[in-house]
Amino acid sequence: MSAKFKEFGEFLEQSKVEMKKVIWPTQKETIQTCTAVLVLVVVMSIFLGVVDLGLSKFVEAILS
Repeated sequence: MSAKFKEFGEFLEQSKVEMKKVIWPTQKETIQTCTAVLVLVVVMSIFLGVVDLGLSKFVEAILS
C-alpha cells in the first residue's frame, strides 16, 4: 500500500513540473478561437439543415 502512495506522490510531482512548462493561451487568443469554433458550428448546422431539407423533399417527391 505504501508503494502506491509513493507512486502517486511521484505522479503529482511530475504533473506539477509539466504544468509549469505549459504555455497557456492569452484571453484574446481564447476568445478568437471560441469565436471561430462557434462560427464554424453555425455554418455547418445551416449547411446540414439545408442538405437534410433538400434530401427530405427529394425523397418525398420520389415516394409520392
